[in-house]
Amino acid sequence: MRILYDHQMFSLQKYGGITKYFSELISNIPKEHQYEISLINSDNQYLIEKYHLFKKRNLLPIREFKGKYTLRKINYGINKFYSKRCIEKNNFDLFHPTFYDNYFFDALKKPYVITVHDLIAFKFKDSLSHFNSIRPQMQEAIGKANRIISVSENTKKDIINVFNVNPDKIDVIYHGYNLPTNQTGLNLYGQYILFVGRRESYKNFNIFVKAVSGIINKDKNLKLICVGRPFSKEEIANFSALNILSQVTAVNVDEAGLNNLYSNALLFVYPSLYEGFGMPILEAFANKCPVCLSNTGCFPEIAGNGGVYFDPASQESIFAAVQKVLYNDDLKASMVEEGTKRLANFSWKKTAEETIRTYQKVI
Repeated sequence: MRILYDHQMFSLQKYGGITKYFSELISNIPKEHQYEISLINSDNQYLIEKYHLFKKRNLLPIREFKGKYTLRKINYGINKFYSKRCIEKNNFDLFHPTFYDNYFFDALKKPYVITVHDLIAFKFKDSLSHFNSIRPQMQEAIGKANRIISVSENTKKDIINVFNVNPDKIDVIYHGYNLPTNQTGLNLYGQYILFVGRRESYKNFNIFVKAVSGIINKDKNLKLICVGRPFSKEEIANFSALNILSQVTAVNVDEAGLNNLYSNALLFVYPSLYEGFGMPILEAFANKCPVCLSNTGCFPEIAGNGGVYFDPASQESIFAAVQKVLYNDDLKASMVEEGTKRLANFSWKKTAEETIRTYQKVI
């Protein structure tokens, strides 16, 4: 079988869950199958690290600078043009787009499978207006797909409810996880709670910070480390009002650095109102980091007995869960043990094998 993966998310993301998923999926495809990525140039770090997947030299500068956004847009257009030319050749058995741009409809003569990672664009219409242009594309790309991969049972339920799709057309295939590598073991931050990812509305960051500010205030040795973009002026003002500004730090790290942060954290907290899968849960488990997380969406499905849950809408519930775990070494040890057991349900090899079975159903 020959599979064509397109450029979309590899053109858009330097790091990110979707390109991590595709790079790991492609890496683990059994050798009897062939693949191509219809891409000329990308600064995606997973492709750079996994050079065997995409043996072309990245021409985009790695560092960020004024004007890189414009350069990235130009690069996206070039990759899109090249991708369409690859589709028009039809020298593959199946197409697997990496996102929802409908540019391929006119050129494609072969079946296609699409992966739905979440339905955030439909769940949070009022607060995430930047998804306005994506929603109709999602609707069409998902509706016309020969088969759909959902990353969790909860996301499958959402797909059925939002798009009225036949459940028999959807295969649930979980993500895998990576064993931690290249950790230094060095703890640069002392005692800290860890938050990972974007901090927009559905991530529930502001409620989480208010909930744990009392704990952080009381323990001046305790910090909150946030992996992601630098803090905005509004966030800094909020930390000042809560009297925790000196104890909150934003960091941007590579995968080895992220693993190091998990492994040294007292606790990883995942307060999102909604996620399609929740890859950081497995990352924390793999690094033997205790996890407190929301009791909504896919989280119980993925974490099982490996986490302590809270109601993400309730500051009191978040406070109680974090307080319960933070300084209880026996409880943390049992959580780490349960999290490690939970990892047996997930692997990238299993993801790839089940995805190939989905492809074969279509062909």
